[in-house]
Amino acid sequence: MINLLPSGALPPGRELMMTARFADDAVPGWARFRLVVHATRAERQVEVYRLPRPAESYRQAEQRERERAERCEARLARVETGGRSPEGLTDLREAGLVNGLNGVAVKRIIKDVTQRPGEVLRGREAWGYHAGMVKRVVVELKVENTGDTPWTAEGVPGAELVGANGERLRIVRVWQPGPLLPGSTGSLMVESEATPEQTRGAFLLKLGEAGGPRTLTVRGVTFP
Repeated sequence: MINLLPSGALPPGRELMMTARFADDAVPGWARFRLVVHATRAERQVEVYRLPRPAESYRQAEQRERERAERCEARLARVETGGRSPEGLTDLREAGLVNGLNGVAVKRIIKDVTQRPGEVLRGREAWGYHAGMVKRVVVELKVENTGDTPWTAEGVPGAELVGANGERLRIVRVWQPGPLLPGSTGSLMVESEATPEQTRGAFLLKLGEAGGPRTLTVRGVTFP
């Protein structure tokens, strides 16, 4: 057990590395933690389970990961050589997003969206997307920056989608075409993994700022 006491002297975004070494001679012999100070997120307790195993099994796992990385690099090279991005329904079908019976459902949710008073980032329009075949949901927001400095979403580490029962959906991507300039309105999307059962009810969306303290909070996010 390791107890950590937060310090108010550390600014948001500060990263600290901590290495914990085990007393026995089993493998792995140590665990390394990356501690990140965040303006809106905190974990009160983190449990780490250690499964000691022979060193040979680690070498085999490393070899499998190396082969997997090589296959991914080859696949990426083929895609880049093709020089074409998905454009039409055929591409959606090939990607497994639609078939003869199922597709991507869309729901406009702007009338249900509420935010905390005083936030300089205002959600003006919102849509929910649900691709049941691949178990993915997307929140699309039109956001207005009423502040006096640009705003950029932190990305996956600073995003949360929390249901009414406290369950968090796994965020896989946060997309924003560029910084949201003062006085302008722009789009951003948050994609998560979710089963049909997990998409029921309303969600709270939180987005942190990259390198800054300002957050975007949207309540009442629902999916079709």
